[in-house]
Amino acid sequence: MRNILRRPRTVVVATALAGSLVFGIAAAAHADFNSSTEPTPAPSVASAPAATAATAAVDAETAAAATCFSTYLSYGSRGTCVRLLQKNLGGLSVDGVYGAGTRSRVRSFQDDAGLTVDGKVGPQTWRKLRTYGKALAWVSGVTLYMCKASSERFRVSVWNNSGSWADWAYYMWDHGYPIDGEVISDDRITTQFNIYAGSYDGKQFTAWVGNYGNARHTKSVRDISRNTLPACA
Repeated sequence: MRNILRRPRTVVVATALAGSLVFGIAAAAHADFNSSTEPTPAPSVASAPAATAATAAVDAETAAAATCFSTYLSYGSRGTCVRLLQKNLGGLSVDGVYGAGTRSRVRSFQDDAGLTVDGKVGPQTWRKLRTYGKALAWVSGVTLYMCKASSERFRVSVWNNSGSWADWAYYMWDHGYPIDGEVISDDRITTQFNIYAGSYDGKQFTAWVGNYGNARHTKSVRDISRNTLPACA
């Protein structure tokens, strides 16, 4: 029996929003207390360059994406657009080389997404990927995707290429509950629901494949925020 408390989507969203509000109130109170008892420390000299570098990296990726979405890729392609493909597709090493592994995963994605299966990435494959967003975690053929549906909502999708039905959950360090998925049959990619558009510190992704006694885990997950997720197509 699966030991996870299932919550209706509205409750998950409301709870996440309430949690964010509570955190914001607590943070504000903490800031007021500090300002009344001790001077505000000067910003670290090293923090500004680090923040600037992180912002520049996000801006560069956004700019590259606009160009890549009209770029054709195939076996042997190399460079920034291949890295973006690998990052958004998930389940691949992000090395910028369109080799056999990338081609195989593209073909599987095209097949399960109802596209022409040719192992080449053009406008249709890019658009379908943009529909789901960016891969955040994957294990045993189950891949979690998210994108920004609006300023207030993130769209959550999942791809099951495991060979059997699958269920999943994405756990976070700063919440007492997971983003809890819906069961999906094999060889399907689907949007499942929306969540509150906040920041989530990823902890673990778990997939149940074929039965709830067959749990597969990975801690190689990506964090979620408005700055890191692409806009949904």
